[in-house]
Amino acid sequence: MNKEFTTTATFKKGARVVSDYTNDMIFEQPREGLIQQEFVSYEQVEAGLKRTTITRKFASNGQYDDVEAITILPNTGRS
Repeated sequence: MNKEFTTTATFKKGARVVSDYTNDMIFEQPREGLIQQEFVSYEQVEAGLKRTTITRKFASNGQYDDVEAITILPNTGRS
């Protein structure tokens, strides 16, 4: 069940931007004192439970790195 969709959003908060980059719609832009943010989602898939964690780490120079980790917690076959 894979459905394609388009999401558009506009945030009025000063630390957010309108961007075509999906993670910019989730996370803030760099600001003083901000070190890291995480977004975790859980999705039921055929193989089990899919956990997606996106982490944005901020550097003191205003740069940031986004890392995505996906874990599948397999179905155990138990009811």
